[in-house]
Amino acid sequence: MARSATKPSKKARFSAVFAVLMMICASTLVTASLPGAGAVGSIVPPPMRAAYHMTPPQGWLSDPQRPIYLNGKYNLYYLHSTQDNGPGGWRHATSSDTVVFNDQGDALPLQTNFPVWTGSSVVDTNNTAGFGAGAVVALATQPTDGDAFQQSQYLWYSTDGGSTFTQYGAPVIANPDASNWFRDPKIVWDPTHSNWVAAIGRQQKIAFYTSPDLKTWTHQTDFSYTTPNIGGVECPDIFQMKADDGTTHWIMAGSMQGDYSGKPDTYAYWTGTWNGSSFVPDQADPQWLDWGYDWYAAVTWPDAANPDTSRFGIGWMNNWHYAPHTVPTDSTDSYNGQNSIVRKMSLKSEGGGVYSLLSQPTPNLANYATKVVKPADTIVNGTTPLSYQGSAYELDADISWTALNNVGIAIGQNKDGSRHTNIGVYNGNLYVDRSAQDQVPYSFGSYQQSQAPLPTGTTSVHLRILVDHGSVEVFVGDGRTVLSNQDFFTSYDTGISLFTIGGSATFSNLSITEYANVTEQANPAAPYADFEGSTYGSWTTTGTAFGSGPAAGALPGQQPVTGYLGNKLVNSYNGGDASTGTLTSPSFVVGHSYVNFLVGGGNNPRPSDVFNDCQGTTWGTGWTATGSFVGLGPTTESLPNQVGSKVIDTYVGGGDPATGAITSPTFTITRDYIDFLIAGGNHPWGSSGAAAVNLLVNGQVVRTATGQNSSTMSNVSWDVHTLVGQKAQIQIVDHATGTWGHIMVDNFVFSSVPNAAGGEADTQTTVNLVVNGQVVRTATGQNSEHLAWASWNVSDLIGQNAQIQIIDKGTASWGHILVDQIIFEDVPAA
Repeated sequence: MARSATKPSKKARFSAVFAVLMMICASTLVTASLPGAGAVGSIVPPPMRAAYHMTPPQGWLSDPQRPIYLNGKYNLYYLHSTQDNGPGGWRHATSSDTVVFNDQGDALPLQTNFPVWTGSSVVDTNNTAGFGAGAVVALATQPTDGDAFQQSQYLWYSTDGGSTFTQYGAPVIANPDASNWFRDPKIVWDPTHSNWVAAIGRQQKIAFYTSPDLKTWTHQTDFSYTTPNIGGVECPDIFQMKADDGTTHWIMAGSMQGDYSGKPDTYAYWTGTWNGSSFVPDQADPQWLDWGYDWYAAVTWPDAANPDTSRFGIGWMNNWHYAPHTVPTDSTDSYNGQNSIVRKMSLKSEGGGVYSLLSQPTPNLANYATKVVKPADTIVNGTTPLSYQGSAYELDADISWTALNNVGIAIGQNKDGSRHTNIGVYNGNLYVDRSAQDQVPYSFGSYQQSQAPLPTGTTSVHLRILVDHGSVEVFVGDGRTVLSNQDFFTSYDTGISLFTIGGSATFSNLSITEYANVTEQANPAAPYADFEGSTYGSWTTTGTAFGSGPAAGALPGQQPVTGYLGNKLVNSYNGGDASTGTLTSPSFVVGHSYVNFLVGGGNNPRPSDVFNDCQGTTWGTGWTATGSFVGLGPTTESLPNQVGSKVIDTYVGGGDPATGAITSPTFTITRDYIDFLIAGGNHPWGSSGAAAVNLLVNGQVVRTATGQNSSTMSNVSWDVHTLVGQKAQIQIVDHATGTWGHIMVDNFVFSSVPNAAGGEADTQTTVNLVVNGQVVRTATGQNSEHLAWASWNVSDLIGQNAQIQIIDKGTASWGHILVDQIIFEDVPAA
């Protein structure tokens, strides 16, 4: 693909008419300082680098090149340069599972005044080119002498498995007419006619060439598409695929400038037949594999396990209308550009001779899940915020309604609701509106809201929303419709809200999945413990669960164990689920920002820690008070749902006119949730005369809750997993003096699950970090025999003595823990 400077200028963008819906959630939090709340630490912004999408180690990433399969790995090449939108070559990455891509350095290098642009490579199994059986042969566009009007196709070959390449010489397909749109050859073997086929992108057409040897090429035909105008073709694609009805079809595709005619700037495709010289489409008009603004230069390739019926696909998440702009990661992480999540694709018969490509995120992504949160089903009429906070996750939801104007989910929401991205259904379309997320100087300009048509009369949708630090990908239903968009979030854009306008909707089967950070390209550090020995060495054990040493995979009676590295791992299934015990490391000094490890087995977290049960004669040990609440304490009451005989009630000390604040001592957040009960007046923080419970970090309110003008105690569960390691305070504030000018609070609990009450039975199967005899970090499995990466941010603990303790107190089903590869690093798990 040519750089933007060489592309012909486009016409003005098609002006599609649709509503750009802005939503400000009134229930979002207001950042403000509280009198008397001193600085108690600072929020550490999360990294800007994508967490589970492929990114370059540094520099500029653009077009992916179709991967080839060699030695059990997919070899992906992509355009790369050291400067944004600058001249460069092909960089090489490999993946065994289509999730983690390991950087292998430059493959086709930049030459003076002679960059390498897009093309494709093949494995020449039968030595048709004469470079040796199994040689990797690539065809790539290069501008001869740096002249964009002399784009030609040059041949490169590799005899070392695609690591290094040698240029063959003069172009094997020369520019036929001094055109600056003759680019991106895609080559494929045609078994029926025993020759190679090359599809080359041109203005409003695809040119087809054939060759017996990859060196000598003959022009056959052109496939033209001019009405409606969807511009020139870049990164064409051609392949065969078997549909779900057993029939085999040829598919021709390319990245188009669909905005000329109100279509996407993404991957358009036709199904049809190839007769050896020309492609004959089944229908005149193409279908679209993506309706967002940022799935360009996409490539597809066969699934090595099922090459006839299944393919993978990946696209460059950018658009030439704004691709040359500086983006946040230029300054934070020294790179610009990412690829989409890899998709697994299938071909479905729609009846009547119509076939459609369906796509879903690669199934192997599930192997990297580290946390799953399942919010309760809910009926929404207006706005309902979720307690979850995060910046890199997958959100799944079923939404159904009868009659309304607009319904959807706002992600990437900041505390006052001014920043967010809306994903919803309006006027028969599924849309992604990122206008409230726009930032200067890397604005998306007029390309703020993308949309895709839904079937007429749609009243329900299933959404899979993949959110990463710089992107949003929305898969609808069976994957016939996808919208992929860049979307740059700040470190404070972590909220989620459900919303409707003009009616109500049911949100069900909600699920939020976090994934391990898989994008770090640096070599991993040597593990602190890899558990490859015959014994545990200096680690000590109690009980029988861990045996005398690491296990070589699954133990008798256990399902297959996967995801561990090397030959052995910690496995507490010795003697089955009924066995119990501990495994404890020697003491060490925390010297890196992260403790990373693989964990599997049962989902049995540590019991909750009761921070304040509100049952004493004072507000609590170390708690302080101002105003009407000085010298007082909890009162004996009998409110519905209260725990124990007493609650904190700001009615004490003068009734509704009483005002002041009750503040906890400073503590370090070490668990994922802060749970408590609340009742009393509905006076949200940020309003005049507030009566609220607030969580303070660095003197700022980062979570808040108020009552519902009711004496019934209700559960509040703050998701604080992104704040683990930060110092905080809880402050109960009552500035309200009128009716219901008080709140009641009870039973503050720190836990690993929402809505905990404390006092749970200890059946944990966990990995814990212990400092000064206290557990300061904890993790458990996901009821799976597959181990996934977990990461603890321990930057606040550097310099302190610590131990890691692996505990199995579970005796029921899934009453065991699996652990491997404990590594101390300065980046999250990769």
